[in-house]
Amino acid sequence: MTSLGMMITLVVLVAAIVYSKATVFPRPSADENNSNYWLKMGTEEIEAALLKPKLTNTAKNVILFMGDGMGITVNTVSRIYKGQKKNGYSGEEGHLVWEKFPNIALLKTYDLDMQVSDSASAGAAYLCGVKANYYTVGVNGHVKFNDCEASLIEENRLTSILQWAQEAKKDTGFITTTQVTHASVAAAYAKSANRKWQCDKKMKKFGQGAAACKDIARQLVEDVPGKHIKVVMGGGRQEMGSPKRDEIEDNCKRTDGRNLVRDWISQKEENGKSYAYVTTTRELHSVDTNNTEYILGLFDEIHLPYETDRDTSLDGCPHIKEMVEVAINRLKRSDNGFFLFVEGGMIDNALHITSPKRALEEVLAFEEAVELALTMVNTEETLVIVTADHSHVMTMNGYPPRGNDILGIVTESEDISDGLPFTTLTFANGHGFNYSFNGKEVVRPNLTGVDTTDKDYVPLAGMPTHYDYETHGGEDVAAFADLGLTSSTVFTSRPT
Repeated sequence: MTSLGMMITLVVLVAAIVYSKATVFPRPSADENNSNYWLKMGTEEIEAALLKPKLTNTAKNVILFMGDGMGITVNTVSRIYKGQKKNGYSGEEGHLVWEKFPNIALLKTYDLDMQVSDSASAGAAYLCGVKANYYTVGVNGHVKFNDCEASLIEENRLTSILQWAQEAKKDTGFITTTQVTHASVAAAYAKSANRKWQCDKKMKKFGQGAAACKDIARQLVEDVPGKHIKVVMGGGRQEMGSPKRDEIEDNCKRTDGRNLVRDWISQKEENGKSYAYVTTTRELHSVDTNNTEYILGLFDEIHLPYETDRDTSLDGCPHIKEMVEVAINRLKRSDNGFFLFVEGGMIDNALHITSPKRALEEVLAFEEAVELALTMVNTEETLVIVTADHSHVMTMNGYPPRGNDILGIVTESEDISDGLPFTTLTFANGHGFNYSFNGKEVVRPNLTGVDTTDKDYVPLAGMPTHYDYETHGGEDVAAFADLGLTSSTVFTSRPT
């Protein structure tokens, strides 16, 4: 064997040793072994909760943070990942900022016609207060999937908290890391029998059945409440008919020749309103929030890039917290208060492709945005809510030792019949399904030597799906509310 060959073999063997031995992070305190450590912590938390003032005033401002797909398992795993990555400790004992909020509830997530919901129908529930059918946007249960005609009947069309805020003379805005026409945020302003009707092209294949309806992008620019939203930020230049890069895949290119960004600009100019249209971090930073009435930020052709893949230069795409900072600086100028909806949408996309590291990095970026928002508002008059719309089928399983790398492997478990190492995080379904039959038994891959902490690693799944089609989970999700506003109202009355 040549010296080069011996060197390569040595590197491979070292890598196998490193990755076959699970990383275990230390506990933060040796005092955890003592009873008084836990009793003292419990007493302090109870006393802090009892001393928390209960506000009964009406909230002037509302910020709703929604982690798309951020179910309870994702929340738990993100907490551990944060502790291990940022603090170097085991992580289980830590917390995400919203887990310290004084009010916590569980939300049922079923649809009218499905046990497991999608983001569009879920949006009708938490933004409009009405349960709806799968894949429909901003309409009630009388509207079935693809039923354009029923979606045009006035009594079937819902209004959202964003519209109620506008009717209460508040300024409004939304931010998403997906397209600005995507399901979650669309539920705040659009009415559609199909969440995929984001541009005219997607509607044409339904022929005359969809001809009477308006695509979601047009509703954002032309209709109430969309055209009155003061801050809109996310991706989706393609759906809006204003792409900067033609080489991007055809997700929903407009075929009507409309440039809705140009239409949005013309509308503001005709009404004598100041505005800013921005497409990069540099341009976002240049916005004069004290003298700009409307802000439209479209930072990519389709969705924004994952945090692990984002161009962090000034010519790239902004961090979600940078978008939140600009949005709040603009909206808090309103004497009557504001409503801001912030969606961490790429959490969901990362889970659909069964990429745990990407999903967890999205959650931590989302948390940074929440932390920043809390420092920018008067917390005695602002209600901050953090929640999710549905869960996913990622599981935290086995019996890994305390502090085991949450993205790593468990090397020893007497409960595992094949004796092979396995990851703590697996999926009930997904494209990571990878089993074979050796003539005697079903076998799975040996993870010895595999870097399961890599962003591109795909964990094992129990049932096969197409790529990007890991499904949602149907269990309850948590809602966390800051400020003890349990007896307060959001608005003096719901506008009618």
